Amino acid sequence: MKKIFFFAALVITVFSSCQSGPERNILGLPTVTNPDEIRRPYTIIDHKNRAVGGSIPAWVDLWLDSGLQDIEELPPFNNRYVFIGRNEGVHLNPLNLWMEGFSPELDFPRLAAARIERRFSSEAGHPDHEYGSFYEALIKAASDAPWIGATKADDFWIRRRYIPDEDNNEELETWEFIILLTIDRDLFASQFQDILDDIIPFPTPTIAQIEAANSIIENFFTGF
Repeated sequence: MKKIFFFAALVITVFSSCQSGPERNILGLPTVTNPDEIRRPYTIIDHKNRAVGGSIPAWVDLWLDSGLQDIEELPPFNNRYVFIGRNEGVHLNPLNLWMEGFSPELDFPRLAAARIERRFSSEAGHPDHEYGSFYEALIKAASDAPWIGATKADDFWIRRRYIPDEDNNEELETWEFIILLTIDRDLFASQFQDILDDIIPFPTPTIAQIEAANSIIENFFTGF
């Protein structure tokens, strides 16, 4: 699907494409919402299904091991994008309150904007400089947009025991609560296009910044 994004006297062409057991040892480092966050190796000492003899769901395993794209390859999520809301801490009650108050309608825009931001940042060391005012305008518009169609598919929690290492000598136990949301890919792409159509960056980006934005938009959903 080919669309044209205008601002000032310049044009951007846009293409939219639309285990079970008491403990589980993790030898690597988990993928988290912030890919720059460095995490210690850990052991899972408890989880939501353990008390009833259940296992950790496949989507949680994939989230811990490799991230969103592998979850999207699971049959239940064909033709849907997956988003994860997460919160981690040492106190259980605030996390329960966070999960009870989580709203797909209210919280999805933040998750959508964060994923859009990561996609642009993946090809730019300094996106504010490389994309100019277009970048800030896009992320703000995505955060404020009234996204529709996102649904909560599941939620889960795990309790971790972080393993002491040469940099962290103290043992630490935390809870991590995660919420799985999905949205139809074509519906997401359509709303993303609407955001692109409506934003008016100011000051007007330079020709080089427009070309840089154009380049990533043309292949935006590759690696999204």
